[in-house]
Amino acid sequence: MKQTTHTEMQPLHAAGYTALCALAKQSKGKKSLSVPVKTVTQMLEAYEDMLDIIAFDEAKKREEEHFPKELVDRLIAGDHALRVYREYRGMTQQKLANASGVSRDMIAMIETGKKNGSLATIKKLASALEIEIEDLA
Repeated sequence: MKQTTHTEMQPLHAAGYTALCALAKQSKGKKSLSVPVKTVTQMLEAYEDMLDIIAFDEAKKREEEHFPKELVDRLIAGDHALRVYREYRGMTQQKLANASGVSRDMIAMIETGKKNGSLATIKKLASALEIEIEDLA
């Protein structure tokens, strides 16, 4: 699906504003107004899209790393975060062990859920993977 750009959202934002102005004019002092559910739903979806684009633009300004949808989908599906990020970085367990100073056996046990790893271990792994500790939580 094509991502809508900030520039493409401007007409939608303007259309939403115009629609709200028209609704306000229709009210003419009334305390309530009847609006079709479909119209409200469309306006909310356009607003949510606009907020997503603004958040994306702000993240780009901060030069944060952007992870692909496939990585996020794996995390949501319940794959172990350590394995997902390790594979995303193109590392074997041994390569991660060498980079972090954590044994390959410990990495394997964490990835399979047999051990959690201490805070110090998780810090080493996160550092080697260049991610935040919270990403492995």
